[in-house]
Amino acid sequence: MNEEKFLKTLSLLKSVLDYESFRDVDMVIEAVIENAYLKQQIFSDLEKYCPPHRILASNTSTIDLNLIGSHDRIIGAHFFNGTPKQNDGLTIDFLLLMQSINVDLLDVGKKIKKTPIVVGNCTGFAVNRMFFPYTQAALLLVERGADLYQIDRAVTKFGMPMGPFRVGHRHAMTLVGHFPTLPETHY
Repeated sequence: MNEEKFLKTLSLLKSVLDYESFRDVDMVIEAVIENAYLKQQIFSDLEKYCPPHRILASNTSTIDLNLIGSHDRIIGAHFFNGTPKQNDGLTIDFLLLMQSINVDLLDVGKKIKKTPIVVGNCTGFAVNRMFFPYTQAALLLVERGADLYQIDRAVTKFGMPMGPFRVGHRHAMTLVGHFPTLPETHY
């Protein structure tokens, strides 16, 4: 991106300190840390200010959307970080709940040059639903004396773009605290 395009893009951003300004936007995508209580507070406030036809989305990758807010109002729009082996470097998972929103979100995905992937709502959604047990198994191997670098190399040789420890280091170390409790509470 050249400087002129960067400045033009930057000029489209507007900072606000309250939710009052959200009345006139077409879509809100929340992107705070994976804290259900914080997300509940945000969506409770957004629902007060945003008309019912506004799209309210969470960027959560671990929390069931039904725990965050009104199941008929909040959808998921998780931006999934691609690996260096992927051509576009960043793909997007749209996690949709309402059929009437699908077309709008698919169009947004195409406009921002991301690949929309429609999945259902559940704790962990598509990626972390697989990543958590996969990483738990790798952690168990480390507890039993295996070398984490050896595990990552084996997984890469198997065909995965990255091993669980490299992924965790690169993207998700904030999620590690969820590993001990997620299976008992959500799976």
